[in-house]
This record gives sequence, structure tokens and C-alpha cells, in this order.
Amino acid sequence: MTSTPRFDRLAADGTGPAHDRIRLADGQGILVRTRPGIDAVDEVFVSPGVSVPDTEAWGNEDHLEGWLTGGNAGESSSYADVPVEAVRTLIVQHGGEHADQGNEWTLPDPTEEQGDVLAEIADLYGRFEDGYSADGIRTVFARIYDEVGVDLVCVWDYADEYGYGGNSEFFAEDEDGALFEVQPDIHLWLSGKRETPGPVDTWVCAPVTEPTDVPVSDDFHNYARTDRTK
Repeated sequence: MTSTPRFDRLAADGTGPAHDRIRLADGQGILVRTRPGIDAVDEVFVSPGVSVPDTEAWGNEDHLEGWLTGGNAGESSSYADVPVEAVRTLIVQHGGEHADQGNEWTLPDPTEEQGDVLAEIADLYGRFEDGYSADGIRTVFARIYDEVGVDLVCVWDYADEYGYGGNSEFFAEDEDGALFEVQPDIHLWLSGKRETPGPVDTWVCAPVTEPTDVPVSDDFHNYARTDRTK
């Protein structure tokens, strides 16, 4: 049996549009997003503390802004089109995969600084248990931005004379208005289905590369793909 069974399966089967976690034997973690059977992983997100080799395989790097990761700029990075073998080698260098591939590596230590940050928004746990409205998004996401520094937004299907409606998705937004995918842990935590949203430095994932036309905005955490007010 290899020391990378989870990664081997993800490389063969793909992850779909979302990222999958891999907990490393030394307690660190990475996120991967890939398609079935290809030679290079579409994106690898490494948590702070994971150093990648200074090689061509890891040359396509995108430093995430400090306010997105809850730390200093450059602490966390995502890497695109990383050869499968290079990712496997990185995992092996950290002792292989942890025997327990649960969510343990995402749980913050309350004695550490990030635990203190999450403690400031602990009361938001389960706030969306019965659903949410645009007003709820404004209130909750404003608190998260003020306390944590991550600018979350909700993109709805449409906006009409009564407000925002339809299906919705959560994203993070940077200062230039670019959108980033976020971990589903955030929604699960706000819905009361998970006891932690995970460390802040794992919240923000890949930039949204597909066109995202959001012509309607309240300039306060809500967007809509279709304007029905006209």
C-alpha cells in the first residue's frame, strides 16, 4: 500500500469542481482540485507551514492576499497545473498521509491566535439553521469581515422588486472585485451542521475563472445574476 492512497484515488477519480482535503502525517494539510486521470492537478492549495520545492513543477504560484487568508501576504499560496508526481512527492516529504483523514487538521487550536479570531464569531454558529435572507447575509457577513477580515458575498439567482431570491452561492471577494470559491465548511457551520468553519487560512480557495455576471449588488455582501427590477 502506498503512503498516498487518498491522493491516488483523487488523482484517478477527480474531485469535481470543489477542492478535497488531504491531511498530512505531520498534521499539515493541502487542498487539491483535479479532473479524472490527468497528468497535472488543476490546483493545489497549501496551508501555512507547508513549503513546496523550488522547482518548475511548482512555478505557477498565486499568492493569496493576507486579508483573504487571515495572515500575512504570501503565507498561503495556491499552485496551478502541478504534476501529479510532484504533489505525491510533497505528500511523501511530510511523512505521507495521516491515517485519520477526518476533519481534525482543520480544527483550530483555541490556544493559538487563529482560535482567538474564530472565538470572536463563535456566536454565529447555526445562525442560518432556518435559512437566510439578504438582510441576514448583510448582518452576518459584515460581522465576519469586521472580526476576521474575509469579505464574504452571496450571489443569488435574481433580484426583483421584493429583494434577492432563488438559489445562492457563497464566495469571497477581494479589493478589486474578483471572486474566489470558499470552503463549504462556512455554510455548514452557519447552518449548524458543523461545529467549526475550519481555520481562516483554508476558507478561500481558487479564483472563479468562469464568467460571473452579477449586474445587481447592494454593495453590502449581496449580488444577483439576473436583474428583474427593470
